Amino acid sequence: MIAAAVMNRTADAAQDSEAGLVLAAQRGDQAAFGALVRRHQRRVFRLVGRFYRHPEDVDDLAQETFLLAWRKLGSYRRDAPFEHWLTRLCLNQCYQELRKRRPREVDLEAVRDTPAPCQGDPTAALDAARLLAQLPPKDRFLLLLLDGEGWSTEEIAERLGWSRSNVKVRAHRARKALRRRVEEEMEP
Repeated sequence: MIAAAVMNRTADAAQDSEAGLVLAAQRGDQAAFGALVRRHQRRVFRLVGRFYRHPEDVDDLAQETFLLAWRKLGSYRRDAPFEHWLTRLCLNQCYQELRKRRPREVDLEAVRDTPAPCQGDPTAALDAARLLAQLPPKDRFLLLLLDGEGWSTEEIAERLGWSRSNVKVRAHRARKALRRRVEEEMEP
């Protein structure tokens, strides 16, 4: 009787573990997937919120991320943490949506937390946001991850499946494009 209780507790602990939940969800257990959603929804919503400020956009993209995760759960390989896989799905959803929208449709508030070149000037953040919104989606996306989210090149490379060199080159080009925009604005 004691052995059965210990085995049940061990099974429950494995079920509650991330790996156990993923495995159960991959077998079609919707309750296990629901537990994974509850564990990671805060992060997904926060990440989507870095790109979009309208609550309906954030809700839609977060929901799309979880629906995509449910559909693609069979493709998850356990060689990386589930959180990284889910983050990649989320970032790809955000990036695809950014590419669909024309730059003038991007909500400038989405980049309001981007570090401004001149921290003492309250209009500098708005100017930086406006200039950032004019960049191509791939550049805006990368700069938001690096400067807005504070991710390292290693984190971006790992979570997006890019090489570190690719991240560095893209970041350099994105910053160069932003610098050009700033210089164009400063010309009389």
